[in-house]
Order: sequence, then structure tokens, then C-alpha cells
Amino acid sequence: MKIETLQQLASQDGQNQYGSNTSQKMLIRTIQMQRGEEPCYSTDKRYNCNEVCEWRASCQKLRAIWLR
Repeated sequence: MKIETLQQLASQDGQNQYGSNTSQKMLIRTIQMQRGEEPCYSTDKRYNCNEVCEWRASCQKLRAIWLR
């Protein structure tokens, strides 16, 4: 999903507080919180995650530790 689309989803409350430097990880976690879900995207929970969500594929990709 593109950053612009994530910014729109995260700003559903009408406030455009997410600038171009907001990371994908933070935008997705914000969207998860707004939906009443646990903000778990790209956390250590992904190693034992059995939930199916729209970000599962990108969440479970291998990442360098400094990107987490």
C-alpha cells in the first residue's frame, strides 16, 4: 500500500497530521489503533502471529534490525 493511501486512512478523523516523513510502520499502527486492533505491525509479535490482516505479507518480511 502506498504511503499516500496510508496517510489518508490514518487521517480519517479529518486532521491531516501525518507528513511525508511519517513512516509506513507508524501509519499502519495508527490505523490499527483507530480500528480497535492491537498496534502490532512490524513488532516481535509477527514471529508468532496467526492473524490474517491486510498487512500480513509486508509485516512478516525480513527486515534489518535497524529498520524495526
